[in-house]
Amino acid sequence: MSNVTFLPWVTPEENSTTASQTKGPSDPPGGLFGGTTAHVTFVEAVETVEALGTAPVGTGDVADDASDEPGNAFNADKVEATLLRKLHAHDMTVREAEIWLNEQFASREEITDWVEKFTRLGYLNDERLAVELATRLSERKGQSRSIISRELRRRGVDSSAAEAALDGLDSGAEESQAAELALTRVRQFSRLDDATAERRLVGFLSRRGYTGQVVREATKAAMATRSPTGGGKGRGGVSFR
Repeated sequence: MSNVTFLPWVTPEENSTTASQTKGPSDPPGGLFGGTTAHVTFVEAVETVEALGTAPVGTGDVADDASDEPGNAFNADKVEATLLRKLHAHDMTVREAEIWLNEQFASREEITDWVEKFTRLGYLNDERLAVELATRLSERKGQSRSIISRELRRRGVDSSAAEAALDGLDSGAEESQAAELALTRVRQFSRLDDATAERRLVGFLSRRGYTGQVVREATKAAMATRSPTGGGKGRGGVSFR
């Protein structure tokens, strides 16, 4: 080997290295993985990174959190809990529950399972709801059978349950309710002549859904209570249309 002449500013202790062996100023001693060679297997890389306490990319379980992302359209547990709260707050018909579940993107099979479950638990009961609704509309609001029947259909009550609820109403209650409503209403027509008062009374009862016979009888009884003064039985009272 021939002698090597060093430049004046280079000391003999500074050995030249190849580019492949040169380490950057931030590299740890011996390279990232502790050796001088740049060829490191994937297994060695994973073992080294794990030893440093960092999980390799791609080995974490990220999919477990996907169900909690806001972009998901359907969450079965949340839907069931929400339906239960709604049923605790107020009664729903089977049809109303089915419509609501469909709006939550539940499948047909899921809807069927939930309806069967809540029916079995007593939260869904069309027969009970129909009776309670018919009684309330009849006794508290003075609604006629036809109006009640219409409301039951609107709520989606099964036809057999609706019919049973209507049959359970007192047959004489409708006549009594119509007569009471007519009597209360006719008192508000004290300044009207008889013809106008009677016409308005008939219209009021008809809109409540009472039959023609019930309307006629209630109107006749109410008109008989009118005073002959103040535009009563005389036909010359002031008419407000």
